[in-house]
Amino acid sequence: MGTRRMTGALTLIWLASLTGWLAWLILGLGMQAQIAVPLGLALGLVAAILLRDTLPLRGAVALLGPIGAVLPFVILRQMAGDLGLPIAPFGSLELLVFLGLYTAFLASAAGALPVDLYRLGYAPIPVAAFVLALCAHGLAQGMVFVPLLAVTGQAMWVMGWGSSNYFDHILHPALVPAVALVLLLRLF
Repeated sequence: MGTRRMTGALTLIWLASLTGWLAWLILGLGMQAQIAVPLGLALGLVAAILLRDTLPLRGAVALLGPIGAVLPFVILRQMAGDLGLPIAPFGSLELLVFLGLYTAFLASAAGALPVDLYRLGYAPIPVAAFVLALCAHGLAQGMVFVPLLAVTGQAMWVMGWGSSNYFDHILHPALVPAVALVLLLRLF
């Protein structure tokens, strides 16, 4: 399958997971997770296929792009937790450190700091070192999510599916408000 076709397939999966997540959130208000999760994912897939070329879904792709692995992984992780699968939650300190480091990373990429860390995502050796560090961290924490995300993002990057920068596959600016909200809710 060509790079362009694979990127299109990944976009469809990404849209299906995003719309399925939204459907699941709504359905979950009145249904049990065992019904809401598969029904939400099915509705997401149907919506992504039938409504792919509509303004709202094209807008979502433009707003939430580039297409990477992180948003579908976070969505599926949350749904799996709702189904009762044993998902180890991220610790508050871990989320706080991530938020600080990722905010600095974004500032660096925007030129607000004298170093551009984003450009390291184009080079094989820094990417390999980063993947190994993420895998070691995940294994030390006893979590499969972080290593799985790191390796999947690397595979997508190597195959040329989506962005040519590794960080676009494993990070997304939407994580900043999401993590901040999780930390805020933990205070109450």
